[in-house]
Amino acid sequence: MHWLEQKYISIVASRLRNYKRKGSDLYNFSCPFCGDSETDLKKTRGYVYTKKEKTLYHCHNCNVTHSFVNFLKTLDFQIFTEFQLEKLKDSKSPEKLELEAFVNKMKPPLFVKSGPLKGLKKISQLSADHPMKVYITDRKIPNIYHAKMFCCPKFFSWVNNFIPEKFSDKALLYDEARIVIPFIKGDKMHAFQGRSIGPKSKTRYITINYDDTIEKIYGLDTVDFDKKTYVFEGPIDSMFVPNSIATAGGDLVSTIAGLDKSNMVIVYDNEPRSKETVGKIDKAILNGYNVVIWPSNLAAKDVNDMVLSGMSPEFIKYVIDTNTHRDLSAKLTLNNWSKV
Repeated sequence: MHWLEQKYISIVASRLRNYKRKGSDLYNFSCPFCGDSETDLKKTRGYVYTKKEKTLYHCHNCNVTHSFVNFLKTLDFQIFTEFQLEKLKDSKSPEKLELEAFVNKMKPPLFVKSGPLKGLKKISQLSADHPMKVYITDRKIPNIYHAKMFCCPKFFSWVNNFIPEKFSDKALLYDEARIVIPFIKGDKMHAFQGRSIGPKSKTRYITINYDDTIEKIYGLDTVDFDKKTYVFEGPIDSMFVPNSIATAGGDLVSTIAGLDKSNMVIVYDNEPRSKETVGKIDKAILNGYNVVIWPSNLAAKDVNDMVLSGMSPEFIKYVIDTNTHRDLSAKLTLNNWSKV
């Protein structure tokens, strides 16, 4: 086993229940992915070991097998990125430089380390059976985003800690756990969204501006506006299509009005029977934007629903690109698509 792999198994050891080193290249602990056993917390059927000069992870309970790199990536994306950076230090070919740029791009902003998010666990750090982890996994949200969303046990109280009296004492009586999706620009969080997973919650999404000088746009930390940019109504849909941003509440066209529209593609939900959605698309056309008008035989309402129905993100992007319209073509296609 390489010394770097030994170093990183020791770094994550505190996260592994019943962790034991059984030899120079053999480590044993309770599987962090399946929990190993619901009835006996002392069960240890997860192993990191070396075979034919390759370091692997295998669980004899759930039968999951990972390379050591994928084991780290699945367990904690941030630790995985740190591992990759150390691997790159000795030799930097063009391919490695490209990987390093990607890793640096995905590092958490400085604000996460020192601001309100510091005390929250990332979704990637939760156990496999945690309700928020289950929700994110069931929605098939790409693993890379699990480290960019956070678990907040009491959302209203958490917000009041850094935005005093944002929620009233009456609201605090109904406080609940929410998934926090931060909106980052540079190294600062300028807004965030709290997503409830409770079936009885009256408000699924609560989006709050933390810096009123910046519009509530998700994805500003990773987007390249020199390339084709896809604009969605919500952050989760944007996670499936590369180089995307998303607004959250309010009027989408007004929110992005200060951005260069030449490379923008507006992607509204697939709701031909919604007068509101048809009106939004019409407004985007009148303002000179490229818009997506979904094929009439497509039943799913939004991108996440399309993924859940079995469509791959790559195919969804192809559908978006081949159903993008502008100006008169957009207007005619919208009239044919609309059912209102």
